[in-house]
Order: sequence, then structure tokens, then C-alpha cells
Amino acid sequence: MRSMFYKVFLFCLFNCVSLSLFGEKTEGNFFPYGVASGDPTTNSVILWSRIESSIPRIDVQYEVALDPEFKKPVTSGIVSTSPEIDYTLKKEVQGLEPAKIYYYRWSWNGHFSPIGRTKTLPLKAEKIRIAIASCQHFGAGFYTAYKYMLQDNPDFIIHLGDWIYEFPVYGTVCARPDPVGIAVDLATYRAKHRLYRTDPDLQEALRNFPLVVIWDDHEVQNDYAGRALSFYNPERMKAAYQAFFEYLPIRQQKEWKLYRSFKIGNLLECFLTDGRQYREEDVWHPAVHAPVEATMQASAPGRSMLGSEQRNWLLESLKLSHAQWKFIASGDMMMDIKLEGKPINLDQWDGFAWERKEILKTIRDNQIRNVVVLSGDSHVFSFGKLLLDGEEIACEIGTAGISSPAGKIEGKEKILKENPHILFNDTEHRGYVLVEITPSGCSGYFYGISTVLNNKGERLLLKEIHIPSRF
Repeated sequence: MRSMFYKVFLFCLFNCVSLSLFGEKTEGNFFPYGVASGDPTTNSVILWSRIESSIPRIDVQYEVALDPEFKKPVTSGIVSTSPEIDYTLKKEVQGLEPAKIYYYRWSWNGHFSPIGRTKTLPLKAEKIRIAIASCQHFGAGFYTAYKYMLQDNPDFIIHLGDWIYEFPVYGTVCARPDPVGIAVDLATYRAKHRLYRTDPDLQEALRNFPLVVIWDDHEVQNDYAGRALSFYNPERMKAAYQAFFEYLPIRQQKEWKLYRSFKIGNLLECFLTDGRQYREEDVWHPAVHAPVEATMQASAPGRSMLGSEQRNWLLESLKLSHAQWKFIASGDMMMDIKLEGKPINLDQWDGFAWERKEILKTIRDNQIRNVVVLSGDSHVFSFGKLLLDGEEIACEIGTAGISSPAGKIEGKEKILKENPHILFNDTEHRGYVLVEITPSGCSGYFYGISTVLNNKGERLLLKEIHIPSRF
């Protein structure tokens, strides 16, 4: 009885919201998953939401304004949605001005979504702040890190993948239930995305800041390789990709193409890579602690994580870039990490050593300065150097998971001693990294959350690093 009263109370509280968040009060919540914006450029941005409906086709209005009261309208229009796209809403709004804050909302039949806030990219900038996130298993913990991002007021958020997990939490530590179970088809992948969007801290972060996102493996299946899965189970792979594009504010490209780049004047160019769709099959499974024969096979010439087309795009883009800082966003750790002379995890870039070397050779041979790799997947915080023949070629900033745990790391001290190029490593905390870029340097603030088992965790500054500009 007490449980039922509590549920009714929460329902009433959630639906009787204030005017500061919604356009006006409504009877019920037709937009329970909030709003989001993403893939900003200097003159456009993608808007997203989802409406609760059972109508075969529904037309929903969007509005964009210069103020949260919508007294200074910029543009508006209609977006149609239907069960075929799970009632999701996406609109690329164009003709905007650079470096400007805009407010937006969706509405249908007098029912209004939360009011979103977004920002276009500047034509030039002296300082950019980016929040870096990754790996947010819903059952493993609360997304408290997003609450603290609001205090940082970043220009946008980069998410490096594992936006959802296809499986629920196993074992005894479960912060909150996942009624969806294992996602295997379009209906269950969509249900996963809806479940993850119920986190209030995630909703509030997406309501306030544009999102730039790539995927890693758990949006589909743990440690999958696209070239193999597209042969063995193409239906599952297509279903996962479709749900991902439906539920995230990203531009739809041809044939699920995800890799892309964005520029902020001459200060920063960021290359967003897809390390899953085109990768070759793992040489050893599970990918950790592989035998010598497998590690030799992983270093074979031509073995690729990116595929030749994406690799050529990345290498040529790096050579042509005039930006002072070049970021490579990777779903997987690029720094090599060995124990007793052997790679620890062949699912990361250690499993594609030839291709990693090609990237580092291109950077070295073309004297490309100020390259920073942003990486996720590992569930640990890390900072270090990417080396080629003992020479420092680039730096890497790795973020821990928003909620996903690292688990027990056996022989951590021995690993760090054997890998002196890894300058900082924290395996205990969940959290995110705030990166601040200026012409003179790139700073990283590694923020841990004291606990993710409830939403009361406190923020801890674990490490501050600074990379000086080389020109």
C-alpha cells in the first residue's frame, strides 16, 4: 500500500511541473524522455524528442527562439512521426547564427515539452570547454556525473560510446532495475534507449547542452566486430543501429555512417571515429590475456579497426587540418598497455597495432602538432603518451564510465611500472573529464563521483593535467 501511494505521489509530482521548465502546464506528460540537441555547427543544430502516442501518424510542432519565454522567435515548423520510428522526433534547424544560445521546445495539441537550450559553434574562439563522457550502464549506477556537468557549463558534451548496454547487471551489485533484460531486436533496443532516458540528471544535461556522440560495442553487443556480425546476425546489428539513430540527435548519413568531424575556427578540429562497424573479427575471445600467437596475429599488416575508407579519411583529414588542436575521439583506448610484454586487451587498439602505427606515423612524418586522443571503453581514468619508436607523438585522455565499473584490476602496480608512458590512472571512481582548450594549452580535469549506487554522490577532483601547445 505504501509503495502504491509513493508511485502515485511521484507520478503527480513529475507531471505537475513548473513554468520555468515547460512552456505551460499540461495535463500529463507527453514528452517523458525530455529533449536534446546535438551535432552543432556554426549555423545549424539537430533537435530531438519523443512523444507518447498511439496515433498512426502525428504532427508535432517545434519552435526555436532567442529567449526561454519565446517572445523572440527565430523559426518554427512541423515534424511528423509514427510507430515506424517509435514516435521519435528529429529536426535539423538551419540558418542560425554562430556562437549563439537558442531555446527550443516541441508541442502538440496544447501539450509542451521541456524547454531546451542549445548553442551553435563559434567561427573563432579563444576558449572551449568540453565534457567527456562514456560507458553508462543503467543498472550499475546513477548518472550523477551529469548533474555536476551543469556546474561546469561546457560548450557541449562528447560521449565516446556505450550509451546503452544491451544486457542488465549481473551479480549482486545492482543500483536500479532494468526490466528490459537483454536487447536483441528493434523493440528491445528501443526499450533500452527509453529506459536510459528516464534518468533525470541525463535529461537535464541533454536539455542544456548539445551532444556529440559516437558508439562503441554495447549499443549492439559486447566486443562485437562489425565485419563479422554483419555476416552472422545482420538483423540484430541493423536493429541496434536504427534505434541508436532514432534516439540520438545526430545527422543521418548514408548506410549508418557515423564517423565525421567538426571544427571550431582555427582552435580545434575533432575527428569522431567509428571503431566497431568496420572492424575485423577479434583474433582471441575473450580479448584479455591472449596467448602469444594471438598477439602476433593482432599485429598483422593490414589488420584494421577503422576499415580502409575511414582510415584514409582520418589520415588525410589530419594532414589537411589547419586547427591548432586536433582531437581524435575513439571508443577504445589507443595507448598500448602490456603485462609481461604482452598486450592486456586485444579488443582495444592493441589488437590493431599495425593500424595504430599507421596513424602515429602519419602524425610524426607530417609534423602534425597538438594531437590528443579522447578514449572511453576502459571504465578507468587515464592520461599518458602515445609513443612511436620511443618518441612521443600524441597524448591520450581516457575517461572512466559515468556508471560502469572497472572491476578488480589484478596487478595494477605491476602494470603501471611496466607502462611508464601511462602518467595517471584511476580504477576506483566513476565520473567524467572536463577538457578546456585555449591557444596556449589543453587542460583536463578528471572528476570522480564518490558513489553511483545512489544519486547522492559527491564530486571529487582526482587529477588536473595540462598539455602545452607545441606551436
